[in-house]
Amino acid sequence: MNDRYLDEAWAVTLSGKRAPILTHTCRSFLERFCGLMLKREVPEACGLYFPNCRSIHTCMMRVPIDVVWVREDEPGLLEVVSLDIALRPWRFFVAPRGATGCVEFRAESFDPDDRPAKIARPEQRE
Repeated sequence: MNDRYLDEAWAVTLSGKRAPILTHTCRSFLERFCGLMLKREVPEACGLYFPNCRSIHTCMMRVPIDVVWVREDEPGLLEVVSLDIALRPWRFFVAPRGATGCVEFRAESFDPDDRPAKIARPEQRE
């Protein structure tokens, strides 16, 4: 991920903690196709957001990832539907009911007991 394409955001956990994160929205076919494939590592607190995404694969990935399944609650505010921890390479996954997109992070980015509840883009931060 190139830093110049990253947007500041916040992950708000179930306990109310706010964690700053950087995200990049994958819009083009090439960005969506490549995602995190062939990356040797994923930077900490950085994620790729895939809007309108109902399934993903981890083919050709070198490292496991965490996937935060989301739905757009209101413009700029993503509600977390589900969290999948440490998904291994060479697997296929379907979005849980209600999810309309996902954000991929490095494995073990989040504590499963205090998972993110919302991801807020800059215009939605308090």
